[in-house]
Amino acid sequence: MWKLAVRDMQWTVILPWVLSVLTAGAGIWQFAVQQGQANKRPFLEQQLAISVETTDTAARLATETDPVEWDKARASFWRLYWGRMSLVEDRGVESRMVEFGRLIPMGPIAADKLPQENLQVPALNLAHAQRQLILESWGVKLAPLQGQLQ
Repeated sequence: MWKLAVRDMQWTVILPWVLSVLTAGAGIWQFAVQQGQANKRPFLEQQLAISVETTDTAARLATETDPVEWDKARASFWRLYWGRMSLVEDRGVESRMVEFGRLIPMGPIAADKLPQENLQVPALNLAHAQRQLILESWGVKLAPLQGQLQ
């Protein structure tokens, strides 16, 4: 009996209905995926902005020659360390932040001690960790860096 019903069906009527249902299902699925990404976007944008700011601050500490500007960068680094960076970092960035923080002199620094060249490789390591975090968070595929500093 089922075989007769299938045989008597007009495929020109059924096929458009099947395609319509599949198209609607694909549209609903695509909307759900886009909505999930839209919900993540504000966090990812903040993560990107904070990561860039942190990387820039570390670079300033490693290269600055003006003691006043260096001290501003030091204060900025510690604000990021104890605050905003903690909201968006992963374990790799956290590890590099701790490593970098241990090397920063606690008080003001004399002009003849600048730039702090001992911070250059750790600043670059922090930047590489930030890069990795951003690439993973945004789903970006880039070739790995040639040299990893330690």
